[in-house]
Amino acid sequence: MTEQQTNQPTDQSTDQSTDQQTHQQAQTQPPPPGQAQGQTPGYYQGQYPPPPYRRLTRTSWDAPISGVCGGLARYFGLDPTLVRVLAVLLAVFTFPAAIIAYIVAWAVMPKE
Repeated sequence: MTEQQTNQPTDQSTDQSTDQQTHQQAQTQPPPPGQAQGQTPGYYQGQYPPPPYRRLTRTSWDAPISGVCGGLARYFGLDPTLVRVLAVLLAVFTFPAAIIAYIVAWAVMPKE
């Protein structure tokens, strides 16, 4: 009986110290990046698997010429019209370089 009595306080103290350590670790750990304190995890905070990698492709449905500007706009999350205007401005101000870059992109980028 004395062994059980001496073992019980030891087991309780071990349980209490483990609970205290767990509680201290939970308090000291900062929230993951992009998540505020007390906020539930969302799509990019670990609740779901990460989205597949992005792939730079020419668009087939948004392609007045070849789809290079539409593909770049979709890849970077911009408006395709803005990318086309920037491409025209680059073609005007850096005459041969922008046109050569556009032709190379046309040849290298796969069509979706």
